[in-house]
Amino acid sequence: MKAITAAAISTAAITALLAAAPAKANTPPTPPGNLHTVSVTDTDIVLAWNESADDSGAVNYAVFFDDNATPFLTSGTPSLDVHLNRAIGMIPGSAHTFRVRAEDPSGDHSFSNTLTASFAPGDNTPPTAPRNLRVVSNTAAGVELAWDPSTDESRFDYRVNGTPCGPLPVSQGTTHVLIAGASDPVCGFFTATFTVVALDEFDNLSAPSNAVTVTAVG
Repeated sequence: MKAITAAAISTAAITALLAAAPAKANTPPTPPGNLHTVSVTDTDIVLAWNESADDSGAVNYAVFFDDNATPFLTSGTPSLDVHLNRAIGMIPGSAHTFRVRAEDPSGDHSFSNTLTASFAPGDNTPPTAPRNLRVVSNTAAGVELAWDPSTDESRFDYRVNGTPCGPLPVSQGTTHVLIAGASDPVCGFFTATFTVVALDEFDNLSAPSNAVTVTAVG
């Protein structure tokens, strides 16, 4: 009779045990409960929720809003400051629904309750357009532009459009010097058409100013 080695017995026993052992169930994290607002202003909705528990000890959260399939990612932190963002419809006074997904490293997940919250009313009116854009000087050092100021109920800054490295922020001043291409081959210009816009702290963008086309001397 063929002898059975200890190694063979050990391997056979392990194989039998593995075959007999029930498959481990994929258990999702506990739901991230009590989704609620911590604070609300015209620019921010701060959300928080109860932490989820999971056998892995590691849970990541993602916050979904409205019907968007792409969430805000929040890593392992059970809170999120949702900031004003006009590109996705987050504006003063707007209402949105939120839901949190908790996910473990295996991809198992659970969802919180659904919460509807609104930004406080705020400024949704853009600044007036900058007027009378003009060339003040054109020298080898560059071109200086100037314009008549915008008005708005909120703080705002200007942006100069039309430069190779634009738009350029100009703070609240109403003049700006543009460098000629001979002085700055990367961001300088030779001939370009410029406009100026005003952008307020609520991301309201004004209409553009009149356009001016300039050929640099330098």
